Amino acid sequence: MKILKYIIVVIIIGLSFIIGLICRNIPIVTLNTEVKIFEPINFILTLLIGISIPFFIKRWIEDNRQIKNFIIDELKTTLREVEIVKDKLKFCYVQKTISPSDKQEINVLFEQADLKMNCLEEILKESFPKETENNRNELKAEYINYWKFTTNSEMMSSQFNSVSESFYRTHNEGFSKYESKVKLMITRIHRL
Repeated sequence: MKILKYIIVVIIIGLSFIIGLICRNIPIVTLNTEVKIFEPINFILTLLIGISIPFFIKRWIEDNRQIKNFIIDELKTTLREVEIVKDKLKFCYVQKTISPSDKQEINVLFEQADLKMNCLEEILKESFPKETENNRNELKAEYINYWKFTTNSEMMSSQFNSVSESFYRTHNEGFSKYESKVKLMITRIHRL
């Protein structure tokens, strides 16, 4: 891309030089010899600005769009990671039992989701630090609330052998709050 810019500049300067030679050597065209030095420079600068600005603006817009799409994909991936936990608890609720291995699997799934959340937070800090600060904090807080409720001491105790309806309902409410925060964040990223 840089080489293309240099080539365009060289071509424009070369064409300006050739046009100048042609106009001077053709007697049909008469030029005012009192042309001030800033007029050709002004003309060349106008051409350079007219050609180069669309390249820079287009690149800036495309880069920004790609960053937003990447962040949105990461948000969706993070939501899917947490959905796996929700699906596991749903499976345990339907089976009317939850084993220690199920609890361990839920903890492992949350560890994976934690890694995704931390990665997402770093990406947001790097890409849009000020614009997403409040949203990042809200999203992280909602995720932590969901994680705390799902992995609380009640559920992880050895006496917790089945997922009750009230626990499952409260769990779904927590997940829905987290899901709505993720979707709201996606909408806000689109608007940046």
